[in-house]
Amino acid sequence: MKDSFNKRHILSISFFVPLVTTLVLIIVLILNTQKTVEESVTIENEELEVNTKIRFLSPWGGSDPYADTLSFVLQKFQEENAGITIVNESLFGDDFLIKLQTDFASGNPPDIFGLFPGSIRDLLIQRHQITDLTDVLKKDIRWYQSFYPNMWKYVTFNKRIYGVPLETIVECLFVNKDIFERYNLKVPQTLAELISVSKILKSKGIIPIAFNAQPEGTYIYQNIIVSIGTKHDVENPIKSGEFSSPYIKALDYLKVLYKAGAFPANYYSLTSKQRNDLFLTKKAAMIVQGSWFIPKCDPQTVDIYFFPQVNDTGKKHLIYGLGAGTFYVSSQAWQDRTKRSWAIKLLKFLTSEKVARIFVERTGLISNVKIKDPPNVKNPLRSKVERLIKEADVLVAPPDHFVDRMVWEEVITKNIPYYLQGTISSKLFWERAIKAWEENMEKLGE
Repeated sequence: MKDSFNKRHILSISFFVPLVTTLVLIIVLILNTQKTVEESVTIENEELEVNTKIRFLSPWGGSDPYADTLSFVLQKFQEENAGITIVNESLFGDDFLIKLQTDFASGNPPDIFGLFPGSIRDLLIQRHQITDLTDVLKKDIRWYQSFYPNMWKYVTFNKRIYGVPLETIVECLFVNKDIFERYNLKVPQTLAELISVSKILKSKGIIPIAFNAQPEGTYIYQNIIVSIGTKHDVENPIKSGEFSSPYIKALDYLKVLYKAGAFPANYYSLTSKQRNDLFLTKKAAMIVQGSWFIPKCDPQTVDIYFFPQVNDTGKKHLIYGLGAGTFYVSSQAWQDRTKRSWAIKLLKFLTSEKVARIFVERTGLISNVKIKDPPNVKNPLRSKVERLIKEADVLVAPPDHFVDRMVWEEVITKNIPYYLQGTISSKLFWERAIKAWEENMEKLGE
């Protein structure tokens, strides 16, 4: 029996060992095969990973009039250039600057971005976070000469060029002419007439002027500044440690308009979109806006004019300069040779005559890029903008380009409601602004 058991045991072992060996080999083969497949997939992915991503940021996002055209143009660039993906992170309104500053502060700046002139841009240049494009532009003389030369000064810092300017802007008075016609009102040409018209419109249940306590809402305040001050006073807001008189007087005139009932009752809580919608839906008769607002307006019921002048000098003042369609490259992107190559190519594309024509014909944008054959501009408001520029006696860049941006947004803009409502005096208002400016300069070591 023992011999029988041993025979069965031996037979069992002789059967089991090959079986186990076979199973082990199968498992090893499966694992090796899986590993080989995984390695193959990884290799293939590495070989396909030739696509470069360029992060693009501008205020031309969301409900901005240029948003759709920008998306179209960036998509066109991708279609014409294999190996590039544009990540468009553009935001509408006041959120744009918050994101831009946060991205730079966190060490994750956009590769290319659109930005209007001002203290934020100047600070980024001083911190060497924006690329000096002088040599690139001067090397491609054809590209350099494709721009109108009078705008280079707005992108030049310490005699070096940092931005390429596609868009020129103006600010003016937009009027719902159908409302004015309904009540047989004349479009105001002076501040006194603006106050008088505002009182009449208020009595008819119409909001006279769409206004809000946000940076975009300050366009009316900026236009009052320009209408009462010299170009030198506007572009040099600080004199002997105090704000120049046009800035102070303009705030007083804004208060006169407020007391005349010119603004919405809830102006202090309105967003920029809500403010714009008041005008577009005919709830407000007027709004002070920029030329970029034209695509939103129906030229059959809307017209544009010089902002009513305060001083009786007979001269027409017009805010005129560069807008957010001025493009820059972050220094961080420039250090990456691949991104640098794509950045130059994208900048040349965005500021090409072809793209400029697309923007002009689709949106009415005022191009700083020369266009040989006249674009097919259907909106008469766009043509009128050009007429305003020619008729203006004094062209001045927006005041918020010369005031420290933090002071403009966090102190001046935010304190306007308190001043209008009489909570703080003019003296305290400007003391806060000066103190904030000095503290900010101290933090920056200037």
